[in-house]
Amino acid sequence: MGKHIVFVGAGAVGGYVGAHLARAGEDVALVDPWTEHVNTINREGMHLGGSQGEHVVRVKAMHIHEVQSFVKKPIDIAIICTKSYDTEWAALMIKQYLKPQGFIVSMQNGVNEERIAGVAGWGKTVGCIISTISVNCYKPGHISRYQQPSDGKHAVFRVGEVHGRATERATELAGILNAVDMAKVTDNLWGERWTKLTANTITHGLLGATGQDNRVVYIERGREHRIGVRLAAEAIAVGRAQGYKLGTVLGIQPDDWLGADGGDAAALNRVQDGLTSWMATLLEPSQSSVGRDVARGRRSEIDFTNGLVAEKGIETGVPAPTHAALTALVRRIDRGELKQDARHIEAILPA
Repeated sequence: MGKHIVFVGAGAVGGYVGAHLARAGEDVALVDPWTEHVNTINREGMHLGGSQGEHVVRVKAMHIHEVQSFVKKPIDIAIICTKSYDTEWAALMIKQYLKPQGFIVSMQNGVNEERIAGVAGWGKTVGCIISTISVNCYKPGHISRYQQPSDGKHAVFRVGEVHGRATERATELAGILNAVDMAKVTDNLWGERWTKLTANTITHGLLGATGQDNRVVYIERGREHRIGVRLAAEAIAVGRAQGYKLGTVLGIQPDDWLGADGGDAAALNRVQDGLTSWMATLLEPSQSSVGRDVARGRRSEIDFTNGLVAEKGIETGVPAPTHAALTALVRRIDRGELKQDARHIEAILPA
């Protein structure tokens, strides 16, 4: 029999991955607190669009108060796709409905495995990094992917155990996720996590503070681009100080980011060429998840992306002042003290 898979959080990532798994025949339920979203999915199906074609998928969607029904149908794999600040309560809610061999997977931004383990235990905790899926839930029951699917060489899903061994459950989960896009088991969960975090933090704080889209960082060569290079370099330095083995960031070698920030013209050219190539894989520009959340008046995940880099920079003695400054800016916008404005970043990197 197939696994009973429950996604806690059915927004852009959870809704997209979960619905595609349901389309592939997996036994999937989507749990989400957005009433209109759940009702639309149950009434009309989940509408999936973008780079993997147009599909309407019939998949079970559930309100939070319906979770108690899992006592009659326990869960094999619970995949948390909530915002990072909702990790603990989501894990606490769902762990009681796991089968004895069931486990919880973090499929989120940030580094949340320790938070899940604090609730469910390390033995019940698995990580899954999504590298370059780029999805947006733009209205209830409608999600679009604007990143091209894997070319067969790049694994979009990287499933990893916290101890680094390739277990049967990690291998099985990677096999299941292959129905959505290319998946693999990684023995470098923490390095993969920090690599993805580094990529996210190049745009999260910048676009959250300014309201712009990623073209100003990836394509244009102004202040935002220079700040983006510095953000990458700071995050890479902090990651290495923690002992992480980092991969390419947006297809660019970590040392090239460091060299570009340090004034190496050849490295800067490689970074700029890499970013141009990266942008070509997108169907449309993006504001990043933080930028979209801020624009929609929702609390952002800034404390769990740029803020986490700043925090770990202090712990390791490798300061990340650009991350700290952007985190402080976006926090003020989250609290309603400021509005998004490109002029905010002038103090971070003077002309």
